[in-house]
Amino acid sequence: MRWRGAIGSLEIRDRRKRTGPFLVSLGAAGLALGVVGLLNVHGQGLLAALLGCHLINTMLLMGITRWWKISIHCASAAGALGTLVFLHTQVPGTLLGTAGWGRLILSVGAVLVPLLLWARVRSRAHTAAQATAGTVLGLVAPYAELYAVLSLVGLS
Repeated sequence: MRWRGAIGSLEIRDRRKRTGPFLVSLGAAGLALGVVGLLNVHGQGLLAALLGCHLINTMLLMGITRWWKISIHCASAAGALGTLVFLHTQVPGTLLGTAGWGRLILSVGAVLVPLLLWARVRSRAHTAAQATAGTVLGLVAPYAELYAVLSLVGLS
């Protein structure tokens, strides 16, 4: 899109021009979800739930972006951290389930996410409200969605 001149930068600062990349992301996640459905692998349910979260949260961000410029950078980084927190606290038997590694990885994320928020505001890519909203959505949504899936159907 940048090569064709459809966007001015990889950041797509004009929120009205974000629809195309959102649709590509939704298509890729939908395709990946279909592939995961065809596989018979350990953790298939968790992979499907993670892709489902990606689809839901991308649609949420796409909807919000129609009216307001929320920080997708912050939502993505915080979403990764929210997912890692969920895995650490709710899914036993993973690397994150171990006390030492889990705490180390989460500590790094807990430092990087606020730094990213600060950088997005400092670079004037977003207001503090836009960066904070992206961060909060990213932290809360995946955790809540995965918790709901675990409560309803379990993850395998």
